Amino acid sequence: ENVKVVLYMENSKKYNMLYLVVLILAIIIMFIGMTVTYFALVSKDKDDSTEIRTGTLSINYVDGKTINAHDLYPINEPGLNDELYVYKKNFSITSDGTLDQNMDIYIDITNNEFVQNHLMYALYEQNGKKIASDAIPKEGKVLLASNVFLKSGETKSYTVILWLKETGENQNIQQDCHFTGKFDIIAQQIKYN
Repeated sequence: ENVKVVLYMENSKKYNMLYLVVLILAIIIMFIGMTVTYFALVSKDKDDSTEIRTGTLSINYVDGKTINAHDLYPINEPGLNDELYVYKKNFSITSDGTLDQNMDIYIDITNNEFVQNHLMYALYEQNGKKIASDAIPKEGKVLLASNVFLKSGETKSYTVILWLKETGENQNIQQDCHFTGKFDIIAQQIKYN
């Protein structure tokens, strides 16, 4: 019987030793796993760290914000320097913030008494280059220019010209018609990777 107890104790010590070795290995593997995970998260946080910056946009309506066109006479498309029978509006847009922006420039129509597609517009950059030209609908918003890049600290100036399209027919019905609207600038800040 003493032999059995001694053998049992020796086997028990072997198993205890085996359990201790397995426990130590498990702790070492767990420690290595936590260390690798920690450093992976820290390095990812540096790569994808969040940085918040702001950008502001200011609009200077040289001739006021409201568009109020009246007394237009039917003409063919005028040039930038034409003054007779046209309505002109000058405005500039400045990015005061730290971010570059893409802008969409709209005219938001409040009132258009002219016949559908008879009131026309043209948008010019400050260098005299025409960006767009088309008819103004009876209601809604008119997209004058889309995706215009404005760098941080930059100012861009524009001129909008409105005129009544010459159709070659009697247009007396449009006498004393009015158009009222305002500019609407929507800017999207550019995110660089």
